[in-house]
Amino acid sequence: MVHQHFMLVENFTVLENIILGFEGEIVFGKKLKQAKKNLKNLCETYKLNIDLDSIISDLSVGFRQRVEILKSLYRGAEIFILDEPTGVLTPQEVDELFKILRSLQKEGKTIVLITHKLNEIMALTSEVSVMRQGEMVGHKKTESTNKEELAEMMVGRSVLLRINKTEAKKGEVVFRVNNLQVKDDLDVMRVKNVNFEIHEGEILGLAGVTGNGQTELLEALSGIRKIESGEIQLFNETISDQNNFLNPRDLKEKGLVHV
Repeated sequence: MVHQHFMLVENFTVLENIILGFEGEIVFGKKLKQAKKNLKNLCETYKLNIDLDSIISDLSVGFRQRVEILKSLYRGAEIFILDEPTGVLTPQEVDELFKILRSLQKEGKTIVLITHKLNEIMALTSEVSVMRQGEMVGHKKTESTNKEELAEMMVGRSVLLRINKTEAKKGEVVFRVNNLQVKDDLDVMRVKNVNFEIHEGEILGLAGVTGNGQTELLEALSGIRKIESGEIQLFNETISDQNNFLNPRDLKEKGLVHV
């Protein structure tokens, strides 16, 4: 089982996480060396590209997921259950995950993919079953169905997957970020030369997987975190740069709040 929230000890190495539970047998001497050799062979076979000596906390979300898959392979798993595996991945990491899953499939492994993402179902699976309110409401060969039919089974009614919307009208620029750079608590530059504008009456969506700089960006915008370079403007007034930044109380008085 590869959980949506990984079951790894963050201050352990990859190797230590994988042999956890086998310590009495392989933690010392030749057996440990053999275990490491076997894991390296698995990494090469399935192109996992994992450094067994890396600390888990230093790995990206995508690589942590690979560790979970490697752990299952090491234990001889033939059936892999993945719970919403792409929910925390970047598009590039999703592509890499799919390559790994296809290689597992070619090796004769069975994969159960739990997901609500129709594109992924159509791209990866050979068969699909749909559950609604605790009951199995449909089973199809993937090649004989489509996203519209699956969506209807999932919610119990017809679903419009395409919506025609009129183009929004932009007002004046009320918030602007220029060449913003921000470091995290480990002194790593998480926000790199970010630029954007927000107009009056506009809703700006900020997308990204956890750990890719969103937290540091929001903390900088709301006066919680110092910025390294660049500037933040509110109503055409510079409120923060590398030499000066306002605290949340001052920003609230100017009309900017972090909820």
